[in-house]
Amino acid sequence: MRPFLHKFRILFTRIRPAVILRLILHPSLFKVTARHIFGIPLKIAGNKDHLESAMEWLSLSQEITGTGGSAASFGFESGWALPYPETSGYIISTFLRYSSFVNDPGYLERAIRMGDWEIEIQLPSGAVRGGSGINDYPIVFNTGMVILGWADLYKTTNDKRYLDAAVKASDWLCSISDNDGKWARYTYNGIPHAYHSRVAWALFVMADLTSSDLYRETALRNIRWILSLASDNGWIDLMGFSQDELPLTHTIAYTLRGLLESSHYLEGDLKQQVRGLVISNSERIFLKYEKRKRHPNASPEYLAGRFNAKWQSAASFSCLTGNAQIAIIWLKVYRINSDARLLNAALKILDQLKEVQDISSSNRGIRGGIPGSFPIWGDYMPWSYPNWATKFFADALILQEELMKPLEQR
Repeated sequence: MRPFLHKFRILFTRIRPAVILRLILHPSLFKVTARHIFGIPLKIAGNKDHLESAMEWLSLSQEITGTGGSAASFGFESGWALPYPETSGYIISTFLRYSSFVNDPGYLERAIRMGDWEIEIQLPSGAVRGGSGINDYPIVFNTGMVILGWADLYKTTNDKRYLDAAVKASDWLCSISDNDGKWARYTYNGIPHAYHSRVAWALFVMADLTSSDLYRETALRNIRWILSLASDNGWIDLMGFSQDELPLTHTIAYTLRGLLESSHYLEGDLKQQVRGLVISNSERIFLKYEKRKRHPNASPEYLAGRFNAKWQSAASFSCLTGNAQIAIIWLKVYRINSDARLLNAALKILDQLKEVQDISSSNRGIRGGIPGSFPIWGDYMPWSYPNWATKFFADALILQEELMKPLEQR
């Protein structure tokens, strides 16, 4: 009874009058809230049904803007948001992967429209705009994420426009990198972030495409700087959005994924050091997840949405975006070391995400999407379905299908 009352207390501190009005006027929104209050899971369908529904939601998020970009989110209070350059950049890669996965050229066309829109709004400096909509300020992280999309488009289409845009963006990133490897200017909240490892990953990709020593050296310096932030217990400082916050699993996963992908471009001891840090931390998160079981034969409770520097759970909500990203990391580490525990945990956490993905809702803003948090009013993106949550969920399901197919054929 106490956890239930605690949930109600938090709900009433977070619900705004405008949200209450929308819940009254829209039964589909009320149903979501009621399920999250009472912890009622939705029925899990086939993996491909959940994936198809997620991709349809992402497609709608693009159509709704009329620009080529994807709306940042669907919110209970204000509906569909403005197109978001950053996340549209890496949704390009999801569209391309899904197009190949199901042999549907329509998703290739979507990716092309999205990449063309990103070129249209690219700043003269080469940087990508910050925030949702069309803003005049550049952001380092956003630039790296769009580079990843352009690079994948170039590799798929051989259209040099995407390579040229990515080169221009990469040149800008290198021009503002500090000598010690961090990015401290044009960053979110004006501070350096360990999750810029994903920006380093983008530069490694570009170094591979262009044979640029500058891109490679800039990326290497950033990876070494991030390693300097690591403690003996594997914790990496500056993984959060702000300097003092306890980081979300979303940004922890950003950091670890960027390091893991960058490790493919490294050699020798540095490669082993980076990969070892990611693997050990993925195991730490796995153990925290497994310890949330109510009894030995049950599935764990939802992973906590934040951790502190001792790797202790530090939130009463779950960051569903981060859960999808953690699943990807567990699956990718399984691919490296065949640790079946991580594969099993990834499948469990993805099933939990399927239990909150409503694939039959009458509301198209809800149908197929993944909320930012569980419960829906949790700390991260409350009362909304961010496009990046659904993007990472779709990526995880595609990866799951790729990994499970050979196992099922044995």
